Amino acid sequence: MANSTDPTSPVALLLRGDTPSPDDHRLAEILDFFGIPWAALTLSEATGGGVASLIAGHSGFSILTSAPCLAEALQRGNATMLPGWLAAASSVFVHGFQATDVCRNLLRDITSDPEANIRSLDAQPLTVSIADDFPEMSGPMSGLQLQLEPGAADSVFTIRHAPGKFQSIVAAHEGHLFLRISHAGVPFFVDASHMMVGIHQRSATYFDVRKCFAGAVPLLMYLKWSFREICWTTRETNACLIIDDPLLTPRYGFLDFRELIALMNQHTFATTIAFIPWNWRRTNRAVVATFQENSERLSLCVHGCDHSGGEFATRSTGLLDRKLKTAKNRMNSLLAKTGLPHDRVMVFPQGAFSPEVGLALKGNGFVATVNTEVAPANTDSNETTIADLWSVAILRYGGFPIFTRRYITHGIENFAFDGLLGKPCFVVAHHELFRDHGSKLSEFVVKLKSLNWNLCWRTLGNAVCRSHSIQHRDGRIRVKMFAERLIIENIEAVPRRMTVLKDEADIVAVKGVTVNQETVDYGYANGCLQFIVNVPSRCTAEIRCTYREEETSSVSPESISDKLKVAARRYLSEFRDNYVSRNDFLYRTADVAKRLLK
Repeated sequence: MANSTDPTSPVALLLRGDTPSPDDHRLAEILDFFGIPWAALTLSEATGGGVASLIAGHSGFSILTSAPCLAEALQRGNATMLPGWLAAASSVFVHGFQATDVCRNLLRDITSDPEANIRSLDAQPLTVSIADDFPEMSGPMSGLQLQLEPGAADSVFTIRHAPGKFQSIVAAHEGHLFLRISHAGVPFFVDASHMMVGIHQRSATYFDVRKCFAGAVPLLMYLKWSFREICWTTRETNACLIIDDPLLTPRYGFLDFRELIALMNQHTFATTIAFIPWNWRRTNRAVVATFQENSERLSLCVHGCDHSGGEFATRSTGLLDRKLKTAKNRMNSLLAKTGLPHDRVMVFPQGAFSPEVGLALKGNGFVATVNTEVAPANTDSNETTIADLWSVAILRYGGFPIFTRRYITHGIENFAFDGLLGKPCFVVAHHELFRDHGSKLSEFVVKLKSLNWNLCWRTLGNAVCRSHSIQHRDGRIRVKMFAERLIIENIEAVPRRMTVLKDEADIVAVKGVTVNQETVDYGYANGCLQFIVNVPSRCTAEIRCTYREEETSSVSPESISDKLKVAARRYLSEFRDNYVSRNDFLYRTADVAKRLLK
């Protein structure tokens, strides 16, 4: 049944057999994820006049179905024309084409090409191009060319003579992966994917469209286009470059702060330095002044505590609490010494974290974490799903937001896909990216700016606090809040009343909610904090959720030997970055030694 009681919104009809297939279930889960109302429509109901009751009062409907199911529905009707219920659809999305006569004949009927065929790819690599003449559907991926790995796509359509209104949306030399064609006056979107991605399956690594394209990208494009008025979406894509580890000195490794500022001015991007709190005493006045003079586009966030391996991968709540309090004290000491503030955002050293760290961060006043790794260091405790990776931020661990970030090597296509999903654009780098005076970075920033999206460069704290999802349905506005602080703007000429939802794992830990520093009432239902925010025309609301600090058992202080190990690690890392990495001979020698020691 439909997952919404709203009778005025468009609805998705899932045409399927009397017994739902695994793909039917996966498709329904994806619709739920995007907040799209849907209803199941069996073949018997469709041919027996049951469509009218399902769409009564709705502003329109689209049909999603598999090729075998649609073929059977058409066989039950008049062979010369579409059934009335199908002809009334706003559009039809067809997937699951198999190399069978039934599917082949359906493809030929839809395309009016008697030679149209379905070609299996046999797990071969594939270069695909996304059309640039349908940007409202392909979004940031419009006009891109992707090199897919073997198995990322399973089949293509070969179509030579399509006399109707034919538009290829995703194509390769071997054939078409996704296309639109008008058949009997109805727009049909035909997807060559064999099956839909299961968004509730576990994933230990970031989502990569180069490895998983079929069953994900074409469907997502279609849903974002067909249900653009009601699905969860974003108005802008927040972006930031995050550089890990540097000290606040004029040069760190290949990173020269003067060159960085020049690049930021040239390409108008924003940067946040993931600063190791252990280094708080070791700052250069000129560099501090540089940050203060460029505070709108240059900031600090917190990069661990000592930056020791796995320091936030421990499952001891006492150790986590001690590390976080030490990190906070050091960053506050930096503020007192230099006047330089920092974003209350954590970046885990080496990306390693435990499931327990979310609650510890929440209790210590952090607003979010931004990380490259998407699963806990101990793989046995991984609960991350593809749905989590598709969300603006992962909320799986203690309800604390983990925003994901990517290296340039992940490819422009993955950043574009994140943008299509509504995720922010966070680029991670180390000093080595500036080996060529930042030319590779410059090239990549230019590519990001060329994509079809509203890209807004901000410092990291500002970016995470402005990243949210919004939905307009049944005359109401709903906002999903992710970070512990949210800044939301009403750009309209009239006041807006919004219902804010925030996933919350432990309501007892909530101390309060404020809007523009005034306390507001909130409720709790279905695992979410819920409260109303009224935002005047062309005004901004700042929302904060505060939490009680948990009492943790005492832990032994660090020993002198532990402190010496941390100091040695920090100085050796700096020697590597400042001298070894900048000397080709030393760098090659160290690299060979490292491989031999493995």
